[in-house]
Amino acid sequence: MKSNYAYDDGLFHITEIFDSIDGEGKRTGFMAVFLRLAGCNLRCNYCDTAYSLTLEDTAEALTEEEVIRRIHGYPWKRLTITGGEPMLHPLHHLCRTLGQEGYDINIETNGAVPLWRERPEGVFYTMDFKCSGSGMKSHMNLDNFKLLNGGDVLKFVVSSKEDLDEMKDVVEHHFTAARHPQFFVSPVWGRIQPDKLVDYVRNHQLQDVRVQVQLHKIIWDPDRRGV
Repeated sequence: MKSNYAYDDGLFHITEIFDSIDGEGKRTGFMAVFLRLAGCNLRCNYCDTAYSLTLEDTAEALTEEEVIRRIHGYPWKRLTITGGEPMLHPLHHLCRTLGQEGYDINIETNGAVPLWRERPEGVFYTMDFKCSGSGMKSHMNLDNFKLLNGGDVLKFVVSSKEDLDEMKDVVEHHFTAARHPQFFVSPVWGRIQPDKLVDYVRNHQLQDVRVQVQLHKIIWDPDRRGV
């Protein structure tokens, strides 16, 4: 039977595994283990992990058991699975195993790949909505909105007022006050100043939108890996 995953050869193609703080989202500042998987179906023009876009960027290919053993080597019970695009990989069983062990698992996904209709215990999504400034807006899978809950994050990375207007439209017309994920908006590094986001949220009275910056890019060099 053919797998539904783009990358499913029995191995996890990994660009890097490391521990650091979560630099954005609802766990900002907490220590976590990061599992970065190689390969992505999008090519956002501001991508800050272009070193993980194809399987050629694989640093090591590990079995599920080897991945779990590496994760166990760190003391943290928070795990961030990112990429590339992690949902192109067969993660369900891995997440189920780690969720049963008490891990709090954040899957960072680009919004263009279908989410699981039944997710393992302990998993939440940080899903991007790619605005026009990314060049990838047409690839967004809007059906994913129905699968996001209050424990999930919907993230907008913006570079212009047009992007901010698109964020506002999604927040106001695709969700209700009673049912929505946690909304975060952050600036494309070097393209728009963070205070413009604050002004926009204030002027449009976006009650549920949180402005954020990538904390790891402030603490360390913006181009540094493994942080």
